[in-house]
Amino acid sequence: MKFAQRDYVGKDVNIDKLEGLIEEFFREEGFKIQSSKHPNGYLIQAKKGGIFRTLLAAKRAYTIIIEGQSSNFKVKIGVGEWLKDLGIAALETFFLTPLLAFIEIPEALWSYEIEHHLWHYIETQVELGIQ
Repeated sequence: MKFAQRDYVGKDVNIDKLEGLIEEFFREEGFKIQSSKHPNGYLIQAKKGGIFRTLLAAKRAYTIIIEGQSSNFKVKIGVGEWLKDLGIAALETFFLTPLLAFIEIPEALWSYEIEHHLWHYIETQVELGIQ
């Protein structure tokens, strides 16, 4: 699996607030966060700190893309390379060619647990109707 995607139609969610809630989710889990807004949505990256994690996965980060409008949007979650600069070129890579932007992590049992909790968190927020 390179990334997981869920589509939300007719939910009327404030995308800006959803992006902020996702950032807060990762901060509470002790992740370093970086994000950027693009005309098509948001790119959020989160990586765990610490020496052990740095040695094993220095370039790996959870990568979340939110794209679309408040009543018709999609969320993609996967693992991508930590970007040093979230400039326009980097953002275009994620929004125009997402299959190439995500990487495989076969040993990532730790990523499954966080991803599972994140999906549950997003689903709950969407159902609550973020305004």
